[in-house]
Amino acid sequence: MAPPVKKDDANGKSQRSRSRSRSSQWSRGKSPPQEKQSEKDTETKDDVPKTRGTPRAKAPDDLPVAAYKEKIIDLLLEHPTIVVVGETGSGKTTQIPQYLLDSEKFHCLFENKRGLRVCITQPRRVAAVAMARRVSDERGTRLGDVVGYCIRFEDKSSASTRLRYMTDGCLLRECLGDPDLANYDVVILDEAHERSLHTDVLFALMKRAVSNRAGQLRMLVTSATLDTGAFSEYFSCPVLEVPGRSFSVALHYHPVSKTQRVEAAVNVALNLHVREGPGHILVFLTGMEECEQAVGLANSKLQSMVESGKQVADCLIVPLYGMMQSDDQRNVFEEVPEGCRKLVFSTNIAETSLTVAGVGYVVDCGYCKQKNFNPKTGMESLQVTEVSQVQAKQRAGRAGRTQHGKCFRLYSEETFNRSLPKVTVPEILRSNLASVTLQMKAMGIDDVVQFDFMEPPDRVRLVKSLRLLFLIGALDEDGVLTDLGRRMSQLPLEPQYGRVLLAAAESGCVSEALTLVSMLSSEGVWYRPSKHNSDQWEEARATQERFLHHLGDHLTLVRVFTMWEDEGCTPEWCKANFLHFRALRQARDIRGQLCDQLEKVSEASVRDAVRAVRNRYRDHRDRDRGRGGPKNGSSVEQALLESLCSGFFMQTARMCGAGGGWLIVGENVLVKCEAGSAMDGSCAEPDTEL
Repeated sequence: MAPPVKKDDANGKSQRSRSRSRSSQWSRGKSPPQEKQSEKDTETKDDVPKTRGTPRAKAPDDLPVAAYKEKIIDLLLEHPTIVVVGETGSGKTTQIPQYLLDSEKFHCLFENKRGLRVCITQPRRVAAVAMARRVSDERGTRLGDVVGYCIRFEDKSSASTRLRYMTDGCLLRECLGDPDLANYDVVILDEAHERSLHTDVLFALMKRAVSNRAGQLRMLVTSATLDTGAFSEYFSCPVLEVPGRSFSVALHYHPVSKTQRVEAAVNVALNLHVREGPGHILVFLTGMEECEQAVGLANSKLQSMVESGKQVADCLIVPLYGMMQSDDQRNVFEEVPEGCRKLVFSTNIAETSLTVAGVGYVVDCGYCKQKNFNPKTGMESLQVTEVSQVQAKQRAGRAGRTQHGKCFRLYSEETFNRSLPKVTVPEILRSNLASVTLQMKAMGIDDVVQFDFMEPPDRVRLVKSLRLLFLIGALDEDGVLTDLGRRMSQLPLEPQYGRVLLAAAESGCVSEALTLVSMLSSEGVWYRPSKHNSDQWEEARATQERFLHHLGDHLTLVRVFTMWEDEGCTPEWCKANFLHFRALRQARDIRGQLCDQLEKVSEASVRDAVRAVRNRYRDHRDRDRGRGGPKNGSSVEQALLESLCSGFFMQTARMCGAGGGWLIVGENVLVKCEAGSAMDGSCAEPDTEL
């Protein structure tokens, strides 16, 4: 039986004053922008007019890269691969693709009649969307025509698209069916200095494709840092440095404890707003939760100032992080009225991927979230860790692009010099390699251990990934890709999630599995207020406990999604129950995409069942009830758990006594449940957990 949950209180008692991604505070009695309430509004993905007489946006004439336009074109005509170094905001991402598209002499290089096609990769989805929108606006075209983008679960491009921005993961997936990337004439690997996992693999794949295409494919690698020796040596190519236009940045050190970083960052930012001259304020925090918490705290503090009669200038307060919907990003980049300051609480996405114009002040908490994989537990997690010195310098540099700036570091100068690592460890050296290993196998790359990586990952990690793929049936005992593995490689998921969906399609619980995997693939659904607000924190904890399923977190997530749909998918219901509306909306979008893709890769015997789920869902009739259920007569819940085991059985753990944690079978590694888990004491604990 479904647990009782809160309805939206018409009197406003269950409405809590907490920040969302559109949250903003206008002082002096100005009305804040209203969050969209209707489902029709929240579904809008592109409100760019179909036609425009003139471009809505114009690229600044003084972008540093403009002076090197002809030099870049000439170098790329002469060399199949070049590296361009330029600071963030120099115009590398938005202008170079347009220079190539508009150059007649560059077009003459290619022997095709379809027109020049340029692909530009980004490590982050939010950057791919934002850059495509910007360039589309500059050219006065509708997004999806000449300029488009492609991110996981969303493709906003067409046959007429000439400049296609995409995540590096999407381009890697394109290589599965087209290893030589015959659909493109130029590939720009942007933000190469970030050394994302997919970009590192693309280095080698592109190196091979450029050689195979014999002059008909050009590659341009861009970096925001000067340490490009490794790129130049690996590709044997020239490096062009585009000088920046930087102003001086004064550094100030204000050490605070790690646990107080959010409140300290808010206090420093508001002091800057009250006391300092013009210039927007950019605050670096670690993740979505911290950014949202900071927005709420800043709103509250600023409102208190206004109510106390203090004269405070207008201020627009907004968050910025990677999982934001594309429409939500616009508050960050749109211009504000004269006399209004913008205060942006951001993750490290604003270090180099996205540029917030007009920043004069930076507050750096000194931490970021990094993905790390533990081979012993087989689990990957985002861990809060100290930034590198390179990252800290990039953050400070955001304040010196258009004016003399100030950077306030919430750590000591000694910490910077002695504690922070000099550079960030490349993602390929600390990530789960199972997904890229499977994709490489699907491309016919048999010996992944000897693959031409620019910086080879640890051999033990590669062997672990091969073993995992064998255990879930993606590879046979000789390391050869199986039919099951090929179908898994065609799903835009980690291999274990793909295995779960394929098993569920055969077990009669595909609808529930699609919901679960979609929820696990979206941002976190639980809204957790700050513990500083003890009443709200306790209310959220009690409210969320009502959703807990006695069989664990996976079925809890399915329950949350199903109840949200039963309540009409409204943001009000989410607000009343301390849930992130964006996460649920995103999960629903992902679910639809996965259903389509699962139908394409499923065996003929189960394809009709997947198609039926898709059709019922699109007709708003699929509520997973009365659909026939699992084939073996077991409950839907049991079938779903069995499907989960097909992909994650190697992560089975046994309980080590009351409160003693869980011991992973076969690895002898002790783990504990996260706080808030259904297995964290709120429900009866089983002897075995997945």
